[in-house]
Amino acid sequence: MKKRFKLLSRMLAAALLTASLFTAGYVPLLPASAEPADTGTNAAEGQGNSGPGAAADPAASGADGETSLTAVEDALISATAAEGPLVAKDSTWDYLDDGSDQATVWHDVYFDDSSWKQGQAPLGYAGSGKGLDLNTWIGYGPDSSQKYTTSYYRKEFQIDDPAAVRKLTATLVRDDGAVVYLNGQEVYRTNMPQGTVLYNTNASSAIGDERLDNNFNIDPALLLKGTNVIAAEVHQDRGASSDTFFSLELNASAGVSASKDHGLLGQYYTGTETFDFGDYKSTRIDSQINFSNLDPVLQTWAGRSDDANIRWTGQIMAPESGDYTFYMTGDNGFRMWLDDQLVIDHWTNDWDVEQTSSPVTLQAGTKHSLKVEYFEDFGGSNLYLRWSGPGITKQIVPTSALYLPVDYNGPFYGSVDSGGTSIELQLTGDLQPVSSGLASHLAVKTDTAVIPVLNAVQGSAPDELILTLGTIVKPGQIVNISYDGQAGLKFTDDTAVGSFVYSPDNLSEAVDYSPIAIAMSFQNEAKTNRSFAWYTSYERPDSAPAGIMDSIVEIVPADQDFDSPAKQRFVGEPADTRALNLKITSSTTGAFISHKAIATGLAPGTAYKYRVGSDGNWSAAGSFTTEGENEKAYNFLYMTDSQGANTNDYEVWAKTLKNGLDDYPDAKFLVMTGDQVDAGSLESQWLDYFGKPQNMLMKLPLMAAVGNHEGPYNDNYYYHFNYPNDSIDDPLPPGSVYSYDYGDAHIMVLNTMDMGWDERQRNSFEQQVDWLKREVAATDKKWKVVAFHKAIYSLGNHALDSDILALREKMVPVFDELGIDVVLQGHDHTFMRSFQMYEDKAVTDIQKDSEGNPLNPDGTLYMINNSAGTKYYDIQKGVNPYYADVYQQPKVPIYSGITMTEDSFTINSYKSGEAAPFDTYTIVRDDSKPEPVQELAASRTEDKATILTWVRPDNQNGDDAIRGFRIYEKNGKLGTNWSVYVPVEEARSQYEYKVTGTNPAVDYEFVVKAVDKRDNSPEAAVFSGGEHPAAPTAPLIDDARNTFGWTPVPGYPEAADYEYSIDGGETWQPVTVNPQPINDGSYEAGLVQVRIKGDLTAGKPAGTALLSDKPFTLNDSTDTYVIEGALKRENLLQVEVSLDRLTDYTGSAYVVFELMDGDTPLLINAIPLTNSHLTMSQYYNVKGDNYRVKVFVFDQFNNNLEVPGQLAKPVELQ
Repeated sequence: MKKRFKLLSRMLAAALLTASLFTAGYVPLLPASAEPADTGTNAAEGQGNSGPGAAADPAASGADGETSLTAVEDALISATAAEGPLVAKDSTWDYLDDGSDQATVWHDVYFDDSSWKQGQAPLGYAGSGKGLDLNTWIGYGPDSSQKYTTSYYRKEFQIDDPAAVRKLTATLVRDDGAVVYLNGQEVYRTNMPQGTVLYNTNASSAIGDERLDNNFNIDPALLLKGTNVIAAEVHQDRGASSDTFFSLELNASAGVSASKDHGLLGQYYTGTETFDFGDYKSTRIDSQINFSNLDPVLQTWAGRSDDANIRWTGQIMAPESGDYTFYMTGDNGFRMWLDDQLVIDHWTNDWDVEQTSSPVTLQAGTKHSLKVEYFEDFGGSNLYLRWSGPGITKQIVPTSALYLPVDYNGPFYGSVDSGGTSIELQLTGDLQPVSSGLASHLAVKTDTAVIPVLNAVQGSAPDELILTLGTIVKPGQIVNISYDGQAGLKFTDDTAVGSFVYSPDNLSEAVDYSPIAIAMSFQNEAKTNRSFAWYTSYERPDSAPAGIMDSIVEIVPADQDFDSPAKQRFVGEPADTRALNLKITSSTTGAFISHKAIATGLAPGTAYKYRVGSDGNWSAAGSFTTEGENEKAYNFLYMTDSQGANTNDYEVWAKTLKNGLDDYPDAKFLVMTGDQVDAGSLESQWLDYFGKPQNMLMKLPLMAAVGNHEGPYNDNYYYHFNYPNDSIDDPLPPGSVYSYDYGDAHIMVLNTMDMGWDERQRNSFEQQVDWLKREVAATDKKWKVVAFHKAIYSLGNHALDSDILALREKMVPVFDELGIDVVLQGHDHTFMRSFQMYEDKAVTDIQKDSEGNPLNPDGTLYMINNSAGTKYYDIQKGVNPYYADVYQQPKVPIYSGITMTEDSFTINSYKSGEAAPFDTYTIVRDDSKPEPVQELAASRTEDKATILTWVRPDNQNGDDAIRGFRIYEKNGKLGTNWSVYVPVEEARSQYEYKVTGTNPAVDYEFVVKAVDKRDNSPEAAVFSGGEHPAAPTAPLIDDARNTFGWTPVPGYPEAADYEYSIDGGETWQPVTVNPQPINDGSYEAGLVQVRIKGDLTAGKPAGTALLSDKPFTLNDSTDTYVIEGALKRENLLQVEVSLDRLTDYTGSAYVVFELMDGDTPLLINAIPLTNSHLTMSQYYNVKGDNYRVKVFVFDQFNNNLEVPGQLAKPVELQ
């Protein structure tokens, strides 16, 4: 049968960024689509051709009703040879490691490599203690400092019918660089310079000991009938390189089956916890059930490699009449029906246990209905369907014996083109001319959107349809095409094409701009806000969506949709949106945008739904519930060190998180104590870290500490999270020192820097200690928890490191003074729970409650939680475990669930995959806060000091006596983190503290709190300064004109009475005019301020500052014009707009109006701008609150496909 493969030449490797993203394991979030109408999922027994328009049945030509499969068996040979692995990852290769220059002939098909060595992959060499994953160690020459630059590898494989191969995919692991050839043609180059590659060409960069998969496609047109050769040359980056590594796996996807009606209709679904069929995802035709590795198949067609289901339906025809036995093996469960009778039932979560049916009688020439169902739980996946019968030894059921459902006559192949703008379908028969209205009867959906079908026409071949799309299909999206059967589409034999749903191969190479790496967290508290950070690709800015630089979060009540009038929209600060060029792997880079936004003013104890992105480019929906007003009892998760070096490591981390959420489905947040990734500068690892568990992280706030593998001098951590960045001057990286409240706990996150501290890191950490003391002084929460990376108490590889011992010596007295309850740690990849520790000693005199739990214990509990991934350290001999109550190394991931109540802190630790915790520890506290200090007063001295005096309150409990006082200035006027601790003196009741260096013109607010063993008393506050003038009022920010105006204070009418600041009050300049012009720049809200000038020499204090309530942004071409307007809703929708030109401009300009119904554009029109000022009204004959109007100014308005330039910041009127 003649087949066409003209589409297949389009299946080249995607753009480097896209390939890298999918190598990293990122799969875009995809909400479920609706399940299709029945297209033959329970096909009845049938005979003859399976669909209209099919060729005569090749199996029905035997004499006397006998059936011969000779013709289709011949076709089966090539189809089978073209399906599955051609070169396994652990294959034996011919290789050359003698340092000789092989020039270019060595990768030719007919090159004689009989003198080369042979060895099983992976091949390479490594430094001392490494290379445990190598199967073959190769040579590198006599001089270890000048190793051979290049090693060569060749592997033959056979293809009987190259035309039957639809897709070739390869997975390469190389160290350092490599060039791959198929039959003498270069097909892939990685970490190698451009141009001619010689024997002595060094790799572009060192790879180290990484084992990253490099996935790429190869044009199957390069295949030859018979012997083929895949070859590779691996290059070192320098002669002193310590290691090299090579392995390559090559897989083929077969072409269409031997006849258009052969194969099975496969419908792919997500799975459920009970292994039932979940959400429908896709429909395709599979040639047979012979899958050695279903992971990539499920990832492609179900959107996930785990928790997925498949249902195959169709028909089976035996070559001879008689009894047949069927055999199925799989990982995990499966079942099979013949003629609606269940013949194999193994819906069981195990793997590779063969199941055998009872003999089933099949009639030659009769097509018997067949259905197979399968579920995959987690890990590896495979499935095989075999049979034996008359004249057939046990073998895979061939494609030639399988037929599509009796009532299916839709597409048998289809593909999205590389541009993502059209779809080509090949149907099961030749078509009559199609009607002009066919497009209206076709629907195209991805899991995130409906794709408009602009046109549908017959292709150059009679069985071909070409669909032109109105929206680009993105790489990796699952696409479903449905036809309603009502357009009069017919085959040439006048048979109507029935309704169908089909999923074409997605060959789109368009850049996917969907939000990725989405992280939700808190800003200081969890009752009224959520903060968000995410990435979008910026690989091709010219083709990016118009609003790609927008950082928007939309939030609605959980029971409503995003078109609800209750929708809240939060826009991130422009300064927090950054276009970045970052390393993806050690040898590749990619362009991204880091987005951040904060949702504020939310209602406590309320369930919400959210999405992030920009108009027309939204993520899937996530969800959260804000903290309740008096929420004291709750759970959260604690994990550490997911730290993966490859995609598989992050799959383990995702599984650990899933197990944690299975045990604690109502966890309010996750504390992660650092080393989320192994190489903090490589985005491939960050994208895996977020991508593998992204669906879970869309519902779970993530509160992460920075580890030594992520910082201090990489800012990727900062780009990926949205935490407060106002704690210290130099956090290294930004946002890595922060705190937040939840319930009655105050959780403080520190940054323990790199392995060896330089002067900048030491200074930064000293600032953190001051910050920590200020945090504890200011909090009114009962439970005080610290989270950081480097464990100061542990028993792993780092237990005796000098920086760990120094950190212990420094921080233990600080934690003792501050009364810290629990310290959650990471870094040392073992499990250890300490005793209650005080003054570096285990506390022995501990009272217990009725259940044996420590009651109001002294000291601090220290935890380290092994690893949430795959990297473990052994318990080190020679380490004195005087602080360790429980410790072990099970070499499995560990997670902890922490349960908080008003009076207890319980930490349950689990080995991932086990149902019960292996360690449980509860601290019970029924203590109470001390009374506030009495008679607090402040006075000034002549030497510019402030004297604070107070009286100690009486002790409430002799066992929990007041031990000291904490003092801080409430508004940071003595420095952001100024605080002091004054210890109690025996038999003294009246106290005094002298605050030196205070300014008589500054009004300070001092807070003094009494402190018992752990608790702060309620605050007592006192002001130390005199009167000062009031602040101006009514701030007026004109961002386009760069001016800041105000209403003067009575008695101070002149501009000269004032001074202004653009740096948050650090420096001040005299005002010249109201409104005051300021330098063009980006200034966050509050940075620009104005106040009445003071005169310190005359004892006249400056006035209170009026702060800008909106940001100023840096002017660009979008500040050529300024737009102002309003919307009126009466009988007609009326838009009033005025425009002013702010700068000299002589080019074309158009004011453009876009009428929107919710998020759907309805109408767009434009008016030329010829004057520097324009005032006008625009009317629309619509009513309703869902309508809004966007107004733009563009430099062109025509049919040109070039994106116009914006000359004003657009406004949205609603």
